[in-house]
Amino acid sequence: MPTNVPAFLLAASAIIPIATTTTTTPAAKQEFRLAMGAILRAQGRDAQATLKSISPMELDTKDRYFRECALSRLNATGPLPVTSDTPDVNVFTRNLLQLYRTYWRTSALNNDSRPAAERALIDGLAKLLGHPVSNIAEAEPLIAARLTSYGLFSLEGRTGVLHDLMIWSRNTQKIEQVPLPEGSNATHVNYLDGFISRGWSSYLTCNRTGTGGWTTTEGLFVIVPSYKSLTDENFRVNFLAHESQHYSDKKRFGDMPSWQLEYRAKLVEIIYADTTRDRVLDAFANNQGDDPSDPHSYADKRVLTILMNRLGLTSVATLHTISIDRLHQTAINVLKADSVALDTARHAKLRPYPLK
Repeated sequence: MPTNVPAFLLAASAIIPIATTTTTTPAAKQEFRLAMGAILRAQGRDAQATLKSISPMELDTKDRYFRECALSRLNATGPLPVTSDTPDVNVFTRNLLQLYRTYWRTSALNNDSRPAAERALIDGLAKLLGHPVSNIAEAEPLIAARLTSYGLFSLEGRTGVLHDLMIWSRNTQKIEQVPLPEGSNATHVNYLDGFISRGWSSYLTCNRTGTGGWTTTEGLFVIVPSYKSLTDENFRVNFLAHESQHYSDKKRFGDMPSWQLEYRAKLVEIIYADTTRDRVLDAFANNQGDDPSDPHSYADKRVLTILMNRLGLTSVATLHTISIDRLHQTAINVLKADSVALDTARHAKLRPYPLK
């Protein structure tokens, strides 16, 4: 979820898939996972090198398309695509997307260039908005107001380590009763669709992955095109339960660092994951990090580490082999112990677990 709010496909003619293997090889799949994790940490050079090392002949049609598309968006010199999912997008929105996409690519390709890339984004926004702004935070309300004037919804803020921008045209609201390990939650859910931009992680992965939604004090916000189904386990667990845990934790504990919210919600994913267990564990394993300012990767590593410690395991791979009931119960015990620590710290006004 975007960490401070409470995170396009190329034209079809741009990349023409050609006949290749019917199934991506196991070795290429592993390289893909590494590349995807690097992109989601905005480590574009690492992702670029990994994708280039994969032979297209090892890939099925879908993966070959992703490789070529992702490399084109991580190309330091090639032109950025200006197409969007909405053919009749207005000129302001098209130019706005161009500014953000340039910033995303530049920032992902070189960590040292991020301050200059942000400065260029600020200058570009000031010119586009026709209003002086000294930082992104000053520009964001002006961006939102302009997009609203075109009948569009938007989310500005920061997702992980980069400033983000999502734009959509439809919002359907429902109340969902969501079971959670420590009590069910009546959750106000906004189903968002008609996207023009799904944010930097989706853009750089060519919509292969990205933010599935986020939570605020007003409820949950679902990015509908991120899900194949709104009734399967992937959606019910990896979004609805995950984000409802955020919603519940904010009401129960108040303000918490984003990585702490993610840590608890990812434990909930483990608790409820059944048919999706292997996919969830793989996703966590491929996106581990040591920087708390990137809350998802930081939480992934902490979740895997504590589960292995509690279970007496020495590798993430062995988490796939233990019984599902034992894994679920261990995650429940970790979550409940964490709740006790949070309650104790809240009353004592202490940090429940210091950063390491």
